[in-house]
Amino acid sequence: MEFEETFPEYDETAATPSNGKQALIETHESASPTLDTDAAPTQENGSLTPENGSVAHLNGSSLRRETLMTAPVTAPSAPTADTSEAMFQEQLDRRMREAEVLLKQTIEQMRVEEERRLNEWAEERKAEEERRLMSWADERRTHVERSFEQRKADNEALAQRLQDMLAEWQDHFEERLDRRRLEEQRLAERRRITDEERLSIWRAELEVALTERLSRRRPAARTAVEDRDSEMRATLENAVSTATSARDVGRILRDVLTEMAPTSAFAVALHHPGRDDIAYRYRVASDDEVGAVLRGDTLDDGPQSAAAHMDGWARAHRALRIGDRNATVHTAQLAMRVNGTTIGVLTMQTEGEPISDSILARVTELAAIAAPRLVELRDQGSFRGA
Repeated sequence: MEFEETFPEYDETAATPSNGKQALIETHESASPTLDTDAAPTQENGSLTPENGSVAHLNGSSLRRETLMTAPVTAPSAPTADTSEAMFQEQLDRRMREAEVLLKQTIEQMRVEEERRLNEWAEERKAEEERRLMSWADERRTHVERSFEQRKADNEALAQRLQDMLAEWQDHFEERLDRRRLEEQRLAERRRITDEERLSIWRAELEVALTERLSRRRPAARTAVEDRDSEMRATLENAVSTATSARDVGRILRDVLTEMAPTSAFAVALHHPGRDDIAYRYRVASDDEVGAVLRGDTLDDGPQSAAAHMDGWARAHRALRIGDRNATVHTAQLAMRVNGTTIGVLTMQTEGEPISDSILARVTELAAIAAPRLVELRDQGSFRGA
């Protein structure tokens, strides 16, 4: 920044020349702490005189010095010189303060400009880094999503393969299990038939041997038994003929059978004449644990049962869990017929040993005696009595 400065002129009459020289007024100003002049001023006899009578100008940081020359005057007095020096010093201080303020403003402007440029650079760098970060994040997210999709597809394929393998393994296992079950059933049935055949043969041989031995040793006892059987049949016929209900007939058969052999359960099922159903069933069981279990069992003694269509006794046995022990229950069923028509089924169940053939033969005779009376009572509708 360039500027000029003027100073007040002195009165010619107030100054007196000194040694015949012209009076000089010299002013100095500076815009910065460094003072740069073209020619150094000289002081002679209390007056300031520039060399070559020139004027110095300040441009930017340079000092502009102006020397005013007038007509030859006398040198100023001592008080006037002191006043000029004070004015010069005051102006110098003022210019220094203005230069300092200007310098501070320039520095502040430069600082603000640098801060603005730095902020712009930081914003650009931040935006660029954000763009790079977003681009990297998008690429990474795309890669991760593609990896997840691929992994999901692989997992689904693996799960499908595992399901197929499990289904195939289950099918093979069920097939092997069915084959093994059938083989075990065939083996169990073969063993059961073999055991029953051996047991029946052994029983037949044993009964024959016992019968022969008893017939040789105790012919009199045999005659007594036959007489007792005849007496029992006569007593049964009288009791059955006087019975007033099917339940009474069942009780009579139960009492007679109890004297002949121990039984765990006894039942007489009387079939309905007009439909395939049971019109009445008399059933009784022992008071022990076996009887308690047999009370809850379902009997197959209806018109469509196997025993109703068989000639003679239908036998079977099965194992039961009674408390903490296993028990074998033997079942014997007989179809009760009148004139070739099945009117009911008689059922006996025993624990441990089955009922012998001789006792079953005697029960067959008793059932034949009771069957006609049961038909009469059924037709009359007398099932439970009074």
